[in-house]
Amino acid sequence: MKKSINYLDLFSGIGGFALGLEQSGITIKRHFYSDIDTYANRIYKKHFPKAVGLGDVKTIKSFRKLGHIDLITFGFPCQDLSIAGKGKGFDGTRSCLFYEAIRIIRKIRPTHFIFENVKGLLSNDNGRTFEKVLQEIADIGLYDCEWQLVNTSWLLPQNRERIYFIGHLRGFSEPKVFPICGCDKKTIGLQRQTVNTITAQKRDSVGTYVVENQLVQETKRNAQGERIKSIYGNSVCLTSNGGGFATHTGLYAVPVLTPDRINKRQNGRRFKNIGDPSFTLTTQDRHGIMLVQKRQSVVDLGYEELMSLIQNGNLTIRRLSPLECERLQGFPDGWTESCSDNQRYKMLGNAVTVAMTKLIFSRLYNE
Repeated sequence: MKKSINYLDLFSGIGGFALGLEQSGITIKRHFYSDIDTYANRIYKKHFPKAVGLGDVKTIKSFRKLGHIDLITFGFPCQDLSIAGKGKGFDGTRSCLFYEAIRIIRKIRPTHFIFENVKGLLSNDNGRTFEKVLQEIADIGLYDCEWQLVNTSWLLPQNRERIYFIGHLRGFSEPKVFPICGCDKKTIGLQRQTVNTITAQKRDSVGTYVVENQLVQETKRNAQGERIKSIYGNSVCLTSNGGGFATHTGLYAVPVLTPDRINKRQNGRRFKNIGDPSFTLTTQDRHGIMLVQKRQSVVDLGYEELMSLIQNGNLTIRRLSPLECERLQGFPDGWTESCSDNQRYKMLGNAVTVAMTKLIFSRLYNE
């Protein structure tokens, strides 16, 4: 087991790969990172003060100062590959930065490289974009690879499908991380450990936390009718009067997409069912929670019915806070708090899920 490595984090964002690496028990000896986002770099340097910033990936030309690198990770821009984008693939100006990462891998020849991207990478241009990925790596001639489409919902209450791709330098490492599945016993064990870690953190007077893989909210007031329950928890105490409009049933959190844009959809949906994971956090959408009584059905509500329920006080919709988005991505509370809310939403929508990177690194280095 290799517990201490030299590490290069490309398109580093706010450090989802680096944090997952540290949480898996790996010590980073020499640490380098590259990103052009000023706010993301501020967060990264705050949490990894010994890391050396290299600036724009396109300007990395001198490799002597880097020395030997054991691991390179990168989540190259996905805008030209995502369903929400224009589907330009590697002909676009952003996702083509994949070739910059490949250029650096050719020079450095790390023991491992790992990248993450949207599932549209597999289907873009009828699969030809992913063929280009495989061809570029095959042309290096040094790596055996494995990849899988995984979902954050296996670990945290967010529906976030992403492909993770791992290259193993021949003679030094063999593919062994995938497959991961939601019902895998070892995966479930790590899932419970991750959830327990989050629920053990200090809770706010207002905010959410994770319990039994559900997003649950606490409120300033503690009236029974205002408490937000996990669907796996106990029922509220049955009473004869008082406590708020949901006194007899309790309130349950339902994920809502973009509260201020009624016609917005993600995969054809605007509302989830009670107990479903949240929508995928993105930089384009805004996410909210609708608080309902468990007996209410809220799927595919029409605009008029929705407005009537809200105006009559029978539904409450609010936007997810940046703190809640941090928790849905597996970051510690306040990880991005030194920036504006708009920047926090953007950075968290771009981030990789820490719980997933931790699981992958645990399998890569500790088995």
